[in-house]
Amino acid sequence: MDEYYSPIACMYHYLHMAQKNFREYLQHDTVWTKKYFYVLRPVLACIWIEQGYGVVPIEFSKLVDRIVLEKQLRNEIGNLLELKLSGAELDRRPKNPVISDFLEMEINRLSAEKQTPPKTKDPATLDKLFVDILKEVNGIAI
Repeated sequence: MDEYYSPIACMYHYLHMAQKNFREYLQHDTVWTKKYFYVLRPVLACIWIEQGYGVVPIEFSKLVDRIVLEKQLRNEIGNLLELKLSGAELDRRPKNPVISDFLEMEINRLSAEKQTPPKTKDPATLDKLFVDILKEVNGIAI
């Protein structure tokens, strides 16, 4: 992880994911509830990286707990999570202005910063690790 983790590469990945999903899913007056998560997670991940917290956690709640400090936004995200747990994430609802405004503001702010494409590292070490794992799991020479 230490050798291959690249905050620049991760930021680049998450920002482009957020931009694309925001454009595709959150531009109408009514939106699919679950689509907010498709934009929230990468935006919060970008902020996580930007603030120097290291590798982005898988758990959405950890992102929210560390990044979202504003009470109203936290409450609205909490409401979204409740809808998801109740199975209502597949419903279409009116756009949530608190979450939508936050996402638009952060995507614009993050996009304005110079995002250099990530530098790729030599994948030879990772390729060797992959082959070694295949040999170990399958017990055959490759």
